[in-house]
Amino acid sequence: MARFVFHVRNNNGITNSGVIEANDMAEASRLLHQQGNVIISLYEQTSSTTEASQANSNKTHARHEEIIFFANQLAVMVETGVSLPDALDCIAQQAEREEFRNVVIDISNQVKGGVEFSTALSKYPKIFSKLFISMVKASEASGTMGKMLQRIAHYLDEQYRIRRQVKGAVAYPIGLLCFCVAVVIIMLIFILPRFEKIYASKGAVLPLPTRILLGISNGLVNNWSAVLAVLILITAGIYFYLQSPSGKMMLDRIKINLPVLGKMFRKRILERSFQTLSTIVDSGVGLLDALEITAEVSGNIFYADIWRKVAAKVKEGSSLSEELSKYPLIPPNVSQMISAGERTGKLGAVLDRLAKFCQQDLEIAIKTTTNFIEPAMIMIMGMVVGGVAVAMLLPIFSISRVVTQ
Repeated sequence: MARFVFHVRNNNGITNSGVIEANDMAEASRLLHQQGNVIISLYEQTSSTTEASQANSNKTHARHEEIIFFANQLAVMVETGVSLPDALDCIAQQAEREEFRNVVIDISNQVKGGVEFSTALSKYPKIFSKLFISMVKASEASGTMGKMLQRIAHYLDEQYRIRRQVKGAVAYPIGLLCFCVAVVIIMLIFILPRFEKIYASKGAVLPLPTRILLGISNGLVNNWSAVLAVLILITAGIYFYLQSPSGKMMLDRIKINLPVLGKMFRKRILERSFQTLSTIVDSGVGLLDALEITAEVSGNIFYADIWRKVAAKVKEGSSLSEELSKYPLIPPNVSQMISAGERTGKLGAVLDRLAKFCQQDLEIAIKTTTNFIEPAMIMIMGMVVGGVAVAMLLPIFSISRVVTQ
């Protein structure tokens, strides 16, 4: 028998999609009409269609807000007794972007066709992470879909909230730095040339800082196209280098070793790692699979390498706490707390407490970093802009001496 993908409207005007099995197109059409449906579209699900759909799924992306909305809405509806296909159809109708709506419709069609929910989700690896899929798969085996979806939704909410906090802490100094650079460039291009004409008419000998600024100003004004081209090439070169394996490794090394922000980045990685590990272990997924997923979502090459090495040793029979204690990037108190959990048989509870502790520690680090960076950036901006202003005004003193003589 062949499989046919249909899109129909019933007597109440409600549209529905799915997959039906029949010997041919005519039989599929007759079966749908017998159910009181008006056929909107009907076509055979061929291998080429599946391959094309698979190719498109690998290119499809979704916003974090859409994934959180999907998990939250699905958790509420499934927990209140709504069937999974009906819940997916309802979410598809509420989706704002057509691209994400088509994803949900495709998942719903697969579920209606007998495909497991976790398998349908795995078709979109760019949207649903391994953590999401693994937890759904565990819930299918245990029959706790509603509670597991609530756990996933809570995890995604927390990660999104903390991510915005970290981005805000990083964006603040970057924004101030860009503003400072913009002010200096405006002064060099538009203001300093006016002062140069005044200085030239008075015939005063200009101080060294002023001559340096004038040289930079003349270079920017007279060769702006070359300067712009060089900046574009440098920016493109840095971008493509950071996309390479060596570039990503260098960037990850810089992040965790920065003087002020490095501590915050390390705490963020630990928070995300232990929050992920705790969530997965509590959901019933095996420790080895949990460690592998934690490595993928850690967000740093060096920490991912640690988690994979630990997983390999745990597979050979070593304890989690013993292996974690070997790495300087993992604080000693972490391995001690995990060791206590392993001895008492409460590893899941200890990991949950550890994840909350890391989250609190990260929030404190974000506040501390922000409080330190704000006055430091203001001082730097004052020194840079003030230095340029002083260099521009220094010749006035020479001119005034020439005039008084």
